[in-house]
Amino acid sequence: MSGETKMVHFSIMDAYRLGIGYIRRRFQRTAINVASIALANSFLTSLAFADIFYQTYSAIEGGSLGVDAYQYWLVAVALIVSVVGITNAMLIAVYERTREIGTMKCIGALDQHIVMLFLVEAVIQGTAGGLIGYTLGVLAALASVGFTTGFDIIFKVGSLDLVVYLVGTTALSIILSVVASMYPAWRASKLPPVEALRYEL
Repeated sequence: MSGETKMVHFSIMDAYRLGIGYIRRRFQRTAINVASIALANSFLTSLAFADIFYQTYSAIEGGSLGVDAYQYWLVAVALIVSVVGITNAMLIAVYERTREIGTMKCIGALDQHIVMLFLVEAVIQGTAGGLIGYTLGVLAALASVGFTTGFDIIFKVGSLDLVVYLVGTTALSIILSVVASMYPAWRASKLPPVEALRYEL
């Protein structure tokens, strides 16, 4: 019947497929976002693991080595700067994709579909940045404390600690990436389709 409204099917997998496609087309912009997340995460991970390495060494050899508390405030600043940078990059991505968003809305995509697309991309970037940042952070911590504790200190740390921090810092990276992308995603979802199709960079 002509009066019926046709429902548009748009799943998480559709958003993932479109998100991967955009990442491939705009790889340099994505790489900047991932690098921003990875650097902030590696800073946090390196301090956390340096502290763990020192505590493990102190428990074995005695002493009171540790990381100064003020350094974690620097991590907080780095994380805030990362969020601001991602938000800015995602807003630019919205402007670059205005016509694409308009096309999607004209063929039936709803506001929540556009939001889902941007948030799925944020999760992908956050996951990649988290894993890279974790790896760099562990290596940086080992390099900074290895001469004091011995580079074999990593083998004296419980494997559960390694897994917990991997999951925790990666989850934090995903959360920060999603939070930073929420406003740009909302802006993208509110673009009028006809005006979006007229928009030219």
